[in-house]
Amino acid sequence: MGIGNYQVQPAAVRGVLANVRAEREDLATLRTTLRNDVEDLMAAAKMRAVVTALSSVWNDVLAVQAEAAETRVDNAVNGMEAALRAYEAGDAAMMDAARTTMGRSPALAVDDAITVGP
Repeated sequence: MGIGNYQVQPAAVRGVLANVRAEREDLATLRTTLRNDVEDLMAAAKMRAVVTALSSVWNDVLAVQAEAAETRVDNAVNGMEAALRAYEAGDAAMMDAARTTMGRSPALAVDDAITVGP
């Protein structure tokens, strides 16, 4: 069963994907905790230059990387699920489409940016 010389155990792959999905759900909580910690640092600093620098670190680095990680995990899991379906169906075109999904670059929209008031 399958395409080419691949030896795949679908049940095992589905188990791994379920574990990855479960851990992916934890990323949102971790992101919120990290954002709260950055905000706590900003509140403790009380110096505009430091507060501005910390907000920039969140907005330009941490939030962007967190969003990218979430998106990449989603793309990888969705792509692997599609590849598994293609493998089971013996469909090479479907396999190519799954490969494209896994390699898709994330479109990032940071919706929890930190703004610094006047």
